[in-house]
Amino acid sequence: MRKLAIGALAFSTAIFAANYILPLGWVAPCGIFLALAGAMLALMHRKWMRGLVITLLALSFGLGLFYLHAQRTVVPAAALSGESREISARVLEYPQTYSDYCRVKVRLESEELPPLEAIVYDSGKWIALAEPGQGLRFTGRLKSADVRYGESYDGYKAKDVYLTINTQSPVLILERARTLRDFPARLHHRLIVRIDKLFPEDVSAYMKALMLGDKTSLYQETDQRLALSRAGLMHVVAVSGMHIAYVAAFLQLILGRGRGSALISLVLIWLFVLTSGASPSAVRAGIMQSFLLLAPLVRRENDPLTSLSAALALILLKNPYAAASVSLQLSFAAMAGLLCFSDSIWEQMESRLPDNLLGRLLAPSLRVVAVSLSTMVFVLPLMALHFGYVAVLAPLAGAISLWTAPVCFCGGYLACGLSALSLPLAKALAFLLAWPARFLLLTARLVSRIPFALVYLRESLALLWLVFCYMAFALCALTLSRRRGRLLLPLTMSLVMLAAMLTVTRVSYEREPGVITVLDVGQGASTAVFSGKKTLLIDCGNRWSLDNAGETVGGYLLSCGRKQIDLLFLTHLHEDHVNGVPLLLEMLPVQQLVMPAPDREDMEWYDTIQMAAQRQGTQLLILKRDLDLDLEGLHITMYAPVLDGAGNRRCAMIRASLGSYDLLATGDAPAEAEEAWLQSHMPGTIELLLVGHHGASDASSLRLLREIGAETAVISTGYNLYGHPHAETLERLSLCGYNVYRTDLHGNVVIRIGQEYGEKNRENGK
Repeated sequence: MRKLAIGALAFSTAIFAANYILPLGWVAPCGIFLALAGAMLALMHRKWMRGLVITLLALSFGLGLFYLHAQRTVVPAAALSGESREISARVLEYPQTYSDYCRVKVRLESEELPPLEAIVYDSGKWIALAEPGQGLRFTGRLKSADVRYGESYDGYKAKDVYLTINTQSPVLILERARTLRDFPARLHHRLIVRIDKLFPEDVSAYMKALMLGDKTSLYQETDQRLALSRAGLMHVVAVSGMHIAYVAAFLQLILGRGRGSALISLVLIWLFVLTSGASPSAVRAGIMQSFLLLAPLVRRENDPLTSLSAALALILLKNPYAAASVSLQLSFAAMAGLLCFSDSIWEQMESRLPDNLLGRLLAPSLRVVAVSLSTMVFVLPLMALHFGYVAVLAPLAGAISLWTAPVCFCGGYLACGLSALSLPLAKALAFLLAWPARFLLLTARLVSRIPFALVYLRESLALLWLVFCYMAFALCALTLSRRRGRLLLPLTMSLVMLAAMLTVTRVSYEREPGVITVLDVGQGASTAVFSGKKTLLIDCGNRWSLDNAGETVGGYLLSCGRKQIDLLFLTHLHEDHVNGVPLLLEMLPVQQLVMPAPDREDMEWYDTIQMAAQRQGTQLLILKRDLDLDLEGLHITMYAPVLDGAGNRRCAMIRASLGSYDLLATGDAPAEAEEAWLQSHMPGTIELLLVGHHGASDASSLRLLREIGAETAVISTGYNLYGHPHAETLERLSLCGYNVYRTDLHGNVVIRIGQEYGEKNRENGK
């Protein structure tokens, strides 16, 4: 079995190298070289070389498979990108409907197109009523799925999807004969409908995520999702080994142990995996559970390391691009930590438990803590790299509330089954199950409110801290003789180091005379201004981006040690300036929110922001006239809209002064609004201009640029369909001698205000 582990690990290593290190053109030559080297060593017939031969041949096989898979999928998809074709496709899942479009996953069946899986986007919503197994015919524009919003994107490829298609004609839905392949998707949909019908509204989103891994509704419940994330409990709603273990234990309880029950359990476990969407973490758990059930039947002992490595290899064998799946990486990292460290951590904890009733009561919770700590060993760096945060209190939250997960999971399926016999009884059971679900959600909310429950780290600090942690654990393991200290000492050192880094970060920003950061939120706008302990934020929104602006901005502020926003100023209520505000208000308390009065087109966003502000206790002020405000060295002047009308004409403007350093933000105000503002105000000298309307030609007029005489201009822009920033605007900025920075080229633009711009210089007129 160990030979299988060696080969599987080498194969998987090659796949990861092909995904992250080797250019596609190098993959085949490297694979051929490794195959030749392995063959030459095999011909030498040396017993001690067998492991090396297996490794080289497995590496070669992995690279060869990746290359062939790319030639079959990614290469033809790239060749079709940009073309319009007549599309015939088979629906694979139920469509997801949004406010202005529908999307559905399909498999192409056109004779002239490769049989690839694709995502269809339909702005006409013709596909809204389609069902798995039905056929679609339409004209569509194809696009390679490895580029999204102008950036390289591997999320679709990791799910075996290689094309996106935008409909260009009405969609004809064709009835087809139902097949067994469509059964899991249809069962998934029926269970979703049944859960909505049985469970109270406040827990239905959580139950759907827990039972089926369907987080669509949970992402709409922002407060629940954030609480689970901050408490480190999101793994509860990501179908993984924990859920498969629940299924296996529940089936063994009903069916008992034996050859027949093992085979039935295998069938039902894989039905659950497929019904829950067959995510990499679920497939990994299904494969490992299958090895565990089959080992006694074939009279072999189950080896966890071999099972884990074989599961990874089987997943990558089907789709080598699954290596880029965050779900896969976190799942295997957690399992590796569990296998390597769980028993030793538990032994140390168990040795300190009193041998009485209290010890027996504490043992289950401490066992959960041991499991959580062991899984975090390898998960921590991945969380820090992928998400920019670390859930420090995850073991505490798990110890308190994880007992509810198997109760709700097994009870939820029991309620769904019971509903076929008696709906009132099923609803009664669902009512009872709602209380442990509420307990877990309440625990998540309470733990998430504890300071430093979720620690956001800047990339450089995250890397430094992780290196320190692993070095501390390694040194203590090698040098300390007492097993107790090998865990406790490095853990304490790591937490002290983390606290020190957070303190230094916070103090360093508070001691700066001022810091202005124009955040890279994509095609949108958000600018943070720090003055001592005070924080001003101007706008928070974006479009055509993979990330919500609220999460991007909130994570940045928390990583800088900011615990609240003193003033959030919205220049106007267009999506690309405000759609991140609701999520931001969930992440950070905002003392005051100021925005102009909405027009008829802005009422949807106005109502959304108003409700979010009321829910979080944020003071909301409608700017009807110019307003001045001082925040400990930061003087703010908010200018009410100077023009009547709708759209960008209603933009408010803001001037923020840090000593004698002045920033001017005009939002998306057009040139005529700038002209009216200049006529009614005396701008004086401005050091920093946030270029209007993302660099559009109708803003940042020549007169404005000359009159304010700024030194620096920053354009907040990203992937867009408007051609921002326009060449005309860039030419005007160059003509007026501005130093121009762009978030699409330079990322976050950080300007640190030196002492030369202090109050003394203002008094001297400099």
